[in-house]
Amino acid sequence: MKIRYQIATVRRKPEVIGHREARMGWRVQVTNMPKAGLSLQEAVAAYRGAWTLERNFHVLKDRPLGIHPLWVRRDDQIVGLAHLVRLALRMLTWFEVLVRRGQERLGKKLPGLYPGQASRTAETPTGSRVWSAIGREGIAATEVDDGEERRWQLSPLPELVPRVPSSLGLSEAIDNRILVDSD
Repeated sequence: MKIRYQIATVRRKPEVIGHREARMGWRVQVTNMPKAGLSLQEAVAAYRGAWTLERNFHVLKDRPLGIHPLWVRRDDQIVGLAHLVRLALRMLTWFEVLVRRGQERLGKKLPGLYPGQASRTAETPTGSRVWSAIGREGIAATEVDDGEERRWQLSPLPELVPRVPSSLGLSEAIDNRILVDSD
């Protein structure tokens, strides 16, 4: 036996449709860009690529800053820790902005930001990703003491490390000071 249904009429229920739309998370987006300036697809892409406040809250709660387990007891410790973490967030965000601007200015992207994918680059690298990539490079400093003189030797710097200061707009003199006695 085969059952077959046929739709004879359709009636809209505006209250149900309104309730469903409200649950779908519809948003009104406003811009001062003229209609001829951006298509709908370009406007949505620009919106999705923009800075959002929610991202900063995520960074505050997650790694590398992670404010979640507060092992402090006094109110002044909590306030101090919150100020310290907010300062770290501001520094991380500013670092990220400078690296992105440097990439645009130099026309070069930073390689090695993704573990196991040395040649992959990012249009908009996050500060956390850049610092993680530098941390994975395994730079070693070795103290050499030959009885007469003590000095430090630095392992050869990976390609990413000297490129970050130039992305930040810092002079190459910083790189040269780091590289003293690293041969």
